[in-house]
Amino acid sequence: MTAVAKELAEIVDSLPEEKAREIVDFARFLQQQAGDAAWERIIGDPQPRTKLDKFAADALREGPAEPLDLSKL
Repeated sequence: MTAVAKELAEIVDSLPEEKAREIVDFARFLQQQAGDAAWERIIGDPQPRTKLDKFAADALREGPAEPLDLSKL
C-alpha cells in the first residue's frame, strides 16, 4: 500500500460512516474522470485508424440492424 493510500485509509477510518462514504464516492468520481480523460485522448488522436474505418464502412454497407429482441437472448 502506498503512503497516500495509507493516509487516505487513516482519514476515512477516523470519519463517521456517512462522511467516509462521501469520500469513497468522490474517489470513484475522480477515478471515472481519469478513465474518461484517457478515452478523450484516444478519440482525439489524429492518427488514422484504418481497421476501425474499414469495420465501420463494412457495417454501414450491411444496412440498418434489426432492433434487439430480448426474448431471443
